[in-house]
Amino acid sequence: MRTLNLRIPPFILVLIISFLLITLLTMLSPLLFPIDLGTTNLSARMIPPSFIEGGTPQNFLGTDHLGRDFMIRLFYGTKNSLLVAFGSMLIAALIGTVLGVLAGLYKGPLDTIVSFLTDVQLSVPSIIIAIVCASVFGSGKLILVLIIGLNGYPTFARLVRGLTIQLKEANFMECSRALGASKMRMLFEHVIINISSPLNVHATMRFSSFILLESSLSFLGIGIQPPDVSLGLMVSAGRNYLISSWWLSIIPSLIIIVIVLQVTLIGDWLRDQLDPKYKNS
Repeated sequence: MRTLNLRIPPFILVLIISFLLITLLTMLSPLLFPIDLGTTNLSARMIPPSFIEGGTPQNFLGTDHLGRDFMIRLFYGTKNSLLVAFGSMLIAALIGTVLGVLAGLYKGPLDTIVSFLTDVQLSVPSIIIAIVCASVFGSGKLILVLIIGLNGYPTFARLVRGLTIQLKEANFMECSRALGASKMRMLFEHVIINISSPLNVHATMRFSSFILLESSLSFLGIGIQPPDVSLGLMVSAGRNYLISSWWLSIIPSLIIIVIVLQVTLIGDWLRDQLDPKYKNS
């Protein structure tokens, strides 16, 4: 079996560690900051961050328009955005992989149906499909995960279908077929193993788009709903105070940018390492 010997550059290592640290800290936010997100304190509203004149040490990043600690909400919002994006990526990868493998292995009517459905869905902008589905089915976290996941499976299906068709014509697949191996055995022994690397790279790069889609839906008011919080919802809530309290929108926007850049650069590096076309160029 081929083993991977990846030499991680220091810059990429810093990106990986920082992303894992952000993920770990935000996932522990209910334990670190066990608060009720719906609690307000109007007497302490719009306090600036502690590093700005007028700030207090008790509220490092200040408070929002309802007097809630902004840093704590930032932790919870990042956690929710990451959970929605990660759950959506799992659903999209699972559905897309299953449909892509079946279409590539069996061809015929099944391949025609899968290809038609993916082409139709890819022809419509993702944000429009997500907005329509969220408006019809609601905007709970579970619903949001399902909407974004089902909206993102076509790219996985197309990628896996193409890889499976290539593998079907490979010499080792012909040898396995000649030895009497069933399609299910070839699926688990050859196809799944050989598509895992490009599939992991694609999932990493799609994670960024899921973060942006969730943030966009929450910004428009059809994503995660108050008193719960997400990064997009925080940007939306603070947009009316950009002049007087710029941190309410700028800081969560910067968090979105940082996470998207981290995941995108890590995905680019993985693609360069695992894809022979890029590795040898």
